[in-house]
Amino acid sequence: MSTPSLRQLEYAVALAEHLHFGDAADQVNVTQPALSAQIRELESRLGVELFERTTTGTLLTSAGADVVTRAHEILRAVAELELVAEAHRHVAMGELRIAAIPTLAPYVLPSILEPLRSEWPDAHIVIEELQSKALLTAMDTGELDLGVLATPYDTGRLHVEVLGTEPFQLAVPEDHPLAAGDGSLPLDVLADLRLLLLPEGHCLRDHALQACEIAGRAEHSEVKASSIATLVQMVASGMGATLLPACAESVEARSGSGIRTRRFVAPAPGRNIALVWRASDPRGGLFAAIAPRLRANIQAIVAGADET
Repeated sequence: MSTPSLRQLEYAVALAEHLHFGDAADQVNVTQPALSAQIRELESRLGVELFERTTTGTLLTSAGADVVTRAHEILRAVAELELVAEAHRHVAMGELRIAAIPTLAPYVLPSILEPLRSEWPDAHIVIEELQSKALLTAMDTGELDLGVLATPYDTGRLHVEVLGTEPFQLAVPEDHPLAAGDGSLPLDVLADLRLLLLPEGHCLRDHALQACEIAGRAEHSEVKASSIATLVQMVASGMGATLLPACAESVEARSGSGIRTRRFVAPAPGRNIALVWRASDPRGGLFAAIAPRLRANIQAIVAGADET
């Protein structure tokens, strides 16, 4: 038995879809006699009849159904092979769709995008902000190629590359008693503070609540703020305190912000910054190869915050 050609498999898939030689021929842009001849040749090579020709139409045989299922898999694998080769050429890579959660996007995306643009200058990079649940749904459906989120979080079957561990710092108004001093604070100081948190749906809220549980604090105050920036403004106005991720410090706690940050003693509460992609993505090897550069950039941001 000789090996079928990819073109013959493509013709068989088209005919199985339409069960009409004329329509299938139109789909693959050949004449009906040419398609019919190639189907006959495929059946001869495989030694089985794939389609039953009747006076009223064309039917798929049981053997044909099995062969067409495998043909779909082979053609899909070939398409992925071509995508891998194209990605390795770094030419005309097409769209690279990235999303980051709102509590990370303003602070870490620039340090992630620079290496990606350098590595794949011909890629059209599309950026989006999505909360964790929506981001993971978009990854599963193929609407996104890369995601940047905070863990621990259930990422399902996605491949996860941790880029850095980010500690939380306590943010208080600059006239608060805890604003004075440079030493690290014990976590139990949270027990005496009105702690402001983002509302339900933000994973930063969940991570902050975990820190509260460790500190033995059950109460907290949710606020109508959709971003860390708004949360910080509320702290500056004297409404309470909050837990500020280290990556956000240089932006949100800069001079004149009205707040002061204090570190916690080790082990400080925090979160991991992770890059995720589908394990089945043929460009996964390329994403993994650039991860060390992204990791170095993230760690530099975290280290810079720790030194301030």
